[in-house]
Amino acid sequence: MQATVVGSGGRGNVGLRDRLLMGFEQLKAGDLDAARTTFSQVVRSNPSIVAAHLGLGRVFFQEKDLSAALKCFQEALAHNPKSSEAKALIGRVREELGDPDGAMQDYEEAIEINPSLGTAQRGLSRIFAQNDDYQEAIARLRDALRHDPQQVPTRLMLANLLERLGDLDAAKTELQRVRGLEPDHWLAAYRLGRLRLRAGETIEAGQLFRDAARLAPDKAAPQLALAAALKEVGEVEQALLVLRETQKLPSAPPSVAMMIAECQVKLGLPEEALQSLRQGLYRSRQPGVVHQRLGDVLISLEKFPEAIEEYRAAVLRRPELRERQPELIGLIEKAQAPDQSLEVLAKQIQAIMASVFATGPGSQEGQLPTFENELSTPAALRRAGRRLARQTPRRQG
Repeated sequence: MQATVVGSGGRGNVGLRDRLLMGFEQLKAGDLDAARTTFSQVVRSNPSIVAAHLGLGRVFFQEKDLSAALKCFQEALAHNPKSSEAKALIGRVREELGDPDGAMQDYEEAIEINPSLGTAQRGLSRIFAQNDDYQEAIARLRDALRHDPQQVPTRLMLANLLERLGDLDAAKTELQRVRGLEPDHWLAAYRLGRLRLRAGETIEAGQLFRDAARLAPDKAAPQLALAAALKEVGEVEQALLVLRETQKLPSAPPSVAMMIAECQVKLGLPEEALQSLRQGLYRSRQPGVVHQRLGDVLISLEKFPEAIEEYRAAVLRRPELRERQPELIGLIEKAQAPDQSLEVLAKQIQAIMASVFATGPGSQEGQLPTFENELSTPAALRRAGRRLARQTPRRQG
């Protein structure tokens, strides 16, 4: 049974709830030092307040201090053995510590206490999915939604799993439900746009990406998706403008430079494309791909010796090219011999590379995580803060 807060009547308890809410707001804003101070002060003055222990544990979890987080959550459970929230968070820590069996037991116990607790069902779903048991993972999520159809994180996770299984229509339905529940949810608009794009619905996808970009102007992913959709429908100049703005964001991945270069090539600006690629080369996670693109642009400018130099760098920095196409090295070395047609050799090398790697460069950069972090998303923290603060009992004066 949760202990009654010691204080000077109801007004003192209102101050306590305000401090708890302030701690969760600080946590939501990413100010972990301030949040730790706030929750620690509440714990020292009111050691039986479960919400403070849970908030402090969330701080430690975000700081990757899992042992300290576990201790806080266990302390919360000691003060209230019926706290399903504490049980679920203990399971989350055990999951991070590589103990899926222990985590599953904690999640199951949390659900026994509170069948509508989505965090526990999502935890179970995550573990089942990691073990490729997608049917059970989906069943867990649907059970959570039967108890509470308003759970946005659960619907997002369900949409993700359905997409993995190829049930795109069902995934779209879940994302549309999320947009109905939270019209300002940028991630739902972004993911729905990706599904529309996969279905060839480029115009509809572009509008969804515009919505996502408007709702999350600090996020690079929707901006990049919008630029790709614009380029797909031929609005290359507009796509380039979007990419230029995206490049200014701290979250912009190195692949933006390559996307800018591709637009510049389409607009007949190969020299500018070369400059963009060279500027992005040393930030790129895939420098071999950038060297390959440099070679392609140099061929369009009929600079065949320089193109072959870039292709050599691409092969040297991409071991899989040598493994899949060993003749590439032979062609590159042949270019050193006299009386060779460098134009023919450069175009032969280009054709082989294009056939091996038909997918666009940097396609793996900037991808969203498969599942939302249950302890760190702003919306999750905001909801948790309000809920836990409301659970802090008043002392009748």
